[in-house]
Amino acid sequence: MGVVVALSVVLALAGCGGGGEATFDPGPVEIAQPGSTVALGERAFVRYVDRAAKPELTVKTTLGVTVKEVNEGNASDIDGLGESTVPYYVHVEYENHGQAAIQARGPGGRFTIRGSDGEDYDTEAVISFGGEFEACPRGDPQATLAPKEAMEDCVVVTMTEGVSPQEVRFLQGDYYLEQEPVGWRVG
Repeated sequence: MGVVVALSVVLALAGCGGGGEATFDPGPVEIAQPGSTVALGERAFVRYVDRAAKPELTVKTTLGVTVKEVNEGNASDIDGLGESTVPYYVHVEYENHGQAAIQARGPGGRFTIRGSDGEDYDTEAVISFGGEFEACPRGDPQATLAPKEAMEDCVVVTMTEGVSPQEVRFLQGDYYLEQEPVGWRVG
């Protein structure tokens, strides 16, 4: 494994093909209510807006989102993390149930983890030099997720040492709107 560095910017680790085979399941599709929670491993359907710099390029779709597992890492996994910081690797699968392709890197930036301290922790960008980051594999961030396709992804969320993850949350819909996220219970 090569050197993995954390950036101070809050971004997602995104990509296709994160180590397993994602399979598209046609449904039935029922949009999850904002604020609802499901068990880890269950799929929730959410409205998703892929914002572009130009409004005419903005894409609206429906995503099937499944948070498959959440693994605790170690601060030594990523150069630049302080000793009092713990990375968590959120393995997720997306299915595009809409009519238009979206950018693969987009959904990953909408995840947070609600900690046992009641705080929300955001995704963290990491850069891998010299190879794949095996703890949280990613694919090509320039890829697209076409209609009726599925992909696996992994996002890194860093939390304060001593805080445990309680719920992985995905902000659905247009993230400019104030809307409760959909969540997956951890533990």
